[in-house]
Amino acid sequence: MSAPAPGAAPRLSVRGLRVVLPDGRVIIDELTLDVAPGEVVVMLGGSGAGKSTFSRVLFERDELARAGYDVVAAQVVLEHGQLGLVPQRGALFDHLDVAGNLELAMRYAPPEAAGDAAASDTPARWLERVGLDAALAAPGTPVTRLSGGQAQRVAVARVLASRRRLLFLDEPSVGLDPQRVRTLARLIREQVRALGVSAIVVTHDVALAAGVADRLFLLSLEHRRLEQIFTGEGGGGAPRWPGPQDDPAAPADEAERGRWMVALEAALVEHIDAHGDRPAPRVAPRRRGLLDRAAAAVEPFAAPMRVAATALAFAPGQLFGRTRDFAQVGARVLRQTLLRPLPFYAIVSVLIGYTVLYVISKVGGAGVRPDALIRQIGGSHVVALAPPLSAILFVAASGSATNAWLGSMGLTRQTLALEALGVDSRRYLWAPAWVCVGLAYLLVAAVFALGMIAGGLLVCRAHGVDGAWALLTADLLDPRPERVEYTVRAAFLVWMYAWGIAADVVAKGCAAKPEADAVTRGMTASVVACTLWVVAWELVTVLVVLA
Repeated sequence: MSAPAPGAAPRLSVRGLRVVLPDGRVIIDELTLDVAPGEVVVMLGGSGAGKSTFSRVLFERDELARAGYDVVAAQVVLEHGQLGLVPQRGALFDHLDVAGNLELAMRYAPPEAAGDAAASDTPARWLERVGLDAALAAPGTPVTRLSGGQAQRVAVARVLASRRRLLFLDEPSVGLDPQRVRTLARLIREQVRALGVSAIVVTHDVALAAGVADRLFLLSLEHRRLEQIFTGEGGGGAPRWPGPQDDPAAPADEAERGRWMVALEAALVEHIDAHGDRPAPRVAPRRRGLLDRAAAAVEPFAAPMRVAATALAFAPGQLFGRTRDFAQVGARVLRQTLLRPLPFYAIVSVLIGYTVLYVISKVGGAGVRPDALIRQIGGSHVVALAPPLSAILFVAASGSATNAWLGSMGLTRQTLALEALGVDSRRYLWAPAWVCVGLAYLLVAAVFALGMIAGGLLVCRAHGVDGAWALLTADLLDPRPERVEYTVRAAFLVWMYAWGIAADVVAKGCAAKPEADAVTRGMTASVVACTLWVVAWELVTVLVVLA
């Protein structure tokens, strides 16, 4: 490792960290860690030792508190805005191409950290730094086309391009074969040396750990804290860790590397064998006060309103100050809420418009002319049915698609990776998603009304009704005085449905997703909530009009 400058402050300093789960289990107890400039620290441990929880303390402390965790620390000192994240499997942003992932990181890099080299940085150059073909930076290269190893290296390039000084790599070798693990280890060492950054690597992979570590720590299942291993201080000829085995700056010694990998694996297996079945110590779980319980009960109703208020506040600045970001997120939302399902809405609305007017034309019985009934009804069925039917279909199709996408971003830690780049997810995701979902519904409602009119035109043609277009559109475009209030009601409902549905979809889509089932539950909950929203407004406005 490069020797830190004398008196240099650590990039991260943690003292006395204690984390208690909501059920009272102590997952971390009195954890202490310092990471020096230019140092790579590796954290090993068995399943359930608290490695992922430690990363959440650094990146999601507020979310842990909302989930009922008790997090206490004597000290957590971290340079503001200097902690970058490489999540498991990379968590590349799927609404951006490869170059877009890197460009986003570069746009949000701290100006004071970029230096003069920032002007010459390009996505292609960052890809070359991590051993990837610069051709992957060509516009339109989807991240879904990358192999696991390529995706992992793009994620490393992205966090390096963000100019963070401390990198947190969470299981970066998951799914990689041994050759790619060694490639990744060399890459990390090269970039730490070249850019002067520090890194924390959390892993189960002894090959990666041996390849990159300046210091090795075991998150003990016995004591629930970090214990440095191979310090040479244990007596009895205990070995001392010589440093990273895959450092390109040091001569390779395959036999030495093999011996240390065996020793490291033996130490890890021995610890898990001895303490793997030991239950975590317990304390009395923190009791939730009355205010906490009340807040939890109100949260499903408050969250959509909070999203709407926040998105409305951030949307102008994001639209005019970060136009490119707004357009990239908005384009993804509009594709899945409007463009892809548009033929579905058009077909269904024509069928509904035809069926409703056809049934009306037949209810008069013998001696009643169908064309007379049609003239009497006009387009009032469109005014009455288009808002609720379009809203319910929109929630079930378009709303669920956006809800699932936002939920998958949280589940795959893309949202967390955004925050780790210094990108406020409320500005970046909430604002454009809320605006575009609302606008998409307004357009869908218009298409739905036109489709119902088109279906009605087919019925009018069958019964020889003259002036069918003017007849069916009169209640929308030029209503008679006694029908104006119904037209106004329909326009009001469409407006309320648009922004209410948008707020609920974004709120439930962006809520915490601890497991895959939470995405499905969020979609279902949004469909139910928005349907009840539509029914409530229909009943209230009917009562107002009738009164």
